[in-house]
Amino acid sequence: MLLLEPKNIANLELKNRIVMAPMNLGGLNNSDGSLSERAIEYFTERARGGVGLIITGTVRVTREFERSKDTIPLWMAFADHKIHTSWINELSERCHDYGTKVAIQLTLGGGRQAGSFAQEHGLAIGPSEIPCFYPPHKNTRALTKDDINKFINAFHFASSIIKIAGANAIQLHGHEGYLMDQFTSSLWNKRTDEYGGSLANRLRFIKEIINAIKTAAGHDFPIIYRYGISHFIPGGRTVDEAIEMAQLLESYGVAALDIDAGCYDSWYFAHPPSTLPPAFHAGLVEKVKAAVKIPVIISGKINYPDVAENILENKQADFISLGRPLIADPFWVRKVEENKAEEIRPCIGCHEGCLKRVMEFKSLSCAVNPAAGNERYLDITKSEFSKKIIVIGGGVAGMVAASVAAQRGHSVMLLERENQLGGNFQIKYLPYFKSDYKKYILFLSDQMNKLKIEVRLNTAFTQEIYNEYLPDVIIVAIGAQFKEMKIPGIETVDKLSVFESFEPTSNRNVNIAVIGGGLVGTEAAINLAQNGANVYLFEKESAVAKEAFKANRDHLLVLLKENNVNVLLNVKITKFTKNRIFYTQSDGAESCLDIQKIIVCSGMEPRKIDMHFIKNPHFKIVTIGDALKPRKVIDAVWEAYRLVRLI
Repeated sequence: MLLLEPKNIANLELKNRIVMAPMNLGGLNNSDGSLSERAIEYFTERARGGVGLIITGTVRVTREFERSKDTIPLWMAFADHKIHTSWINELSERCHDYGTKVAIQLTLGGGRQAGSFAQEHGLAIGPSEIPCFYPPHKNTRALTKDDINKFINAFHFASSIIKIAGANAIQLHGHEGYLMDQFTSSLWNKRTDEYGGSLANRLRFIKEIINAIKTAAGHDFPIIYRYGISHFIPGGRTVDEAIEMAQLLESYGVAALDIDAGCYDSWYFAHPPSTLPPAFHAGLVEKVKAAVKIPVIISGKINYPDVAENILENKQADFISLGRPLIADPFWVRKVEENKAEEIRPCIGCHEGCLKRVMEFKSLSCAVNPAAGNERYLDITKSEFSKKIIVIGGGVAGMVAASVAAQRGHSVMLLERENQLGGNFQIKYLPYFKSDYKKYILFLSDQMNKLKIEVRLNTAFTQEIYNEYLPDVIIVAIGAQFKEMKIPGIETVDKLSVFESFEPTSNRNVNIAVIGGGLVGTEAAINLAQNGANVYLFEKESAVAKEAFKANRDHLLVLLKENNVNVLLNVKITKFTKNRIFYTQSDGAESCLDIQKIIVCSGMEPRKIDMHFIKNPHFKIVTIGDALKPRKVIDAVWEAYRLVRLI
């Protein structure tokens, strides 16, 4: 298997072709710019799992730019003082224990990605005076040549301590429209001096940084350059320019290229949600590989071993970079080595536990792996006393609760009233663009077998079952149901259930009204449209899918447009007649549409369960997931995991 074969980046031999992608750790960084013990343990866990090369998240080389001495510390790592040798050394030595190499990712900074504080205080910088990405969209200050020299000297110093600390390589963060990327793109670099104009001039700053690194760390110290194959926005980098850029970087002495896609203006390419297919840009990366002799690493939703192996077999890249899949399952590589790929816990692409938490100044973690970033405290250990536990409900929360309880050494019975596991995420209800969720449900179902949990399908919780099993604990995970909508005439309209809207049945040329533009309604509308229906999505507020993470929502909006879904915002449904819906718009004007079917996605409420027959005063009942309050997958998983591990 090519994935498991060793291969070099310059003189650095990696034991396999799997690279851990750079990701910011948020609250796992200490305020002084060092990695916390939890952060080092987080990386070490991935080294234990068998990854060949770990690349840290962004590490700044200077505090002189983009920050004020009067502000709180930045939530990222630094390599601007000899004291930072310590954390780099500790991280490197621990990973080396497992045969894993370490690269430190260095960054120029955010540039036009500066937030409001930086803009208001004159701290936003760029290659030129250009508008910032975030409101209030004030202009950046163009870096002077003196500023550029300060940065080059800072890279020189950082590289010297990285080499002394024992790390194996440096990666330069030239991706996603950050400051380094801004210098290389004519969209943002409007300079008229030697650092602007032609592509070679726009790369001059990068070339000088590369030379500084080689002077400080040695000419044989590997440098990896990370950038996007295209920004996928008007005026941004094209694939042809990406190829030319690759050849120039190779001539400057870069040892490998790490190719991703997108930028903040097309964020769903840089942070692909479940709605984008795996390896969506592999065919473009292949063009870069064909144009250079140095190794090419591919980044961007290469979630699964078969996808990764196929890329290597087709010579589209030399190494596979995994980001969120290694957060979801740190033992991804080891499971491939042991021919247990079906046991890999899949990333569902939700961003709720990783990027969203980081942006909220929390520590990086994972929706489906709560222990990520907190490996020691949230480790599952055997309970001192084995208990008998009934889990009612075989959805996500129920299956996670059952698996954690079984790992704790308890005797577990799981009851599910339907004929298959999954709850509201049953396989038949998941459209193709939620294939990652399908794999997650299959993973949880397989855990029931692996952990020898007694699963009873088509079974409700009754007094007879209670008397038969006499459990010590009951975990209620019966989920939530969709609310009924009371609008005059609704009984006259042909209604589809929300679940029917996700089944792959054709409603070709049928006019369907989806009532409620939350995440469920938006996805239902897309699926119906893809199956041939004429869909009208009604939302009482000013935006749809507001609860989705930005990158995910951005792509949903693209899918709505591509599938010709008619989105009606700021509307109130007033009544129905047979085959007609009436509604008022924000200006008070009443309109109507001819429709054949409707689907109501107007929120959910917890299901109820009767347990009046339980008289044991010492009996414990734990309610989790949507049965407590309808929320997201991350809430169901985290509640089940964190509470049940204490039973």
